[in-house]
Amino acid sequence: MSKPISNVKLKEPYQETNSFIDKTLSEIAYRSCNFNDTPPIIGLIISNLDGYALMVIEYNSEEGSNYGPIKSYLSKDDENLLELISMYFSSIKTIAGQINIQNLSHFEVYGSNIKVQIYFLFEKYMVIVLLNSHANLNSNEKTQVISYIKEHLATHDYEFQNFNATCSRELFRSLELKGKKWLKKINNSYIQSYKSDYLRKHGVIENVMKEIQPVIQTELFEYLENAPDEILCDLAKELSNKIQDLLFRSFP
Repeated sequence: MSKPISNVKLKEPYQETNSFIDKTLSEIAYRSCNFNDTPPIIGLIISNLDGYALMVIEYNSEEGSNYGPIKSYLSKDDENLLELISMYFSSIKTIAGQINIQNLSHFEVYGSNIKVQIYFLFEKYMVIVLLNSHANLNSNEKTQVISYIKEHLATHDYEFQNFNATCSRELFRSLELKGKKWLKKINNSYIQSYKSDYLRKHGVIENVMKEIQPVIQTELFEYLENAPDEILCDLAKELSNKIQDLLFRSFP
């Protein structure tokens, strides 16, 4: 005897469609921030306050052929680029002291392609964090990054103070290799969270727009009743799109 049809669980046809739409939307968001070419965290430069670059932890994609290390990403011409970066930001701290900016702990520099966060640690070291310009680390992510570096600086203070010693250089190479794996993990976690947040925001705003769109259309047809329907529909769509874009920019 066959089962009653009421007991048979049918597959919802829209589930697969929704999954495809979510994947497409998250991919669009991912590429719109250029994360496919430039990771959220490009890398970190650890230097002393004299501007000498001690260690570099940089993103290294195993599958990407169009992305290189920090030096080649920022400039392919200047062999001393890392030292110039460290010395430049170190000089800003010196100037800050001279113009009576007290207890400068960090500052940020924004560009259209990348942005830089600079932190001063233990009154001896400087950490330069290079980011994709679209990456916005929350407080927990910032703490995670800085805590990772702090732990190394505190544990290996002797080596960082005596950075030219052979044992120190060997340690830095080992830490850099471990750091690459850690950095890749952090970037993957950030991207997954970014996609999830984007889909959550998109779902909330989509529901809000379902309520707003009929109101827009009703009001336009009421106050512009003599205008052609085609123009009113286009105008309603344009207003809806602008409101949706505004909500996306302001929504947390």
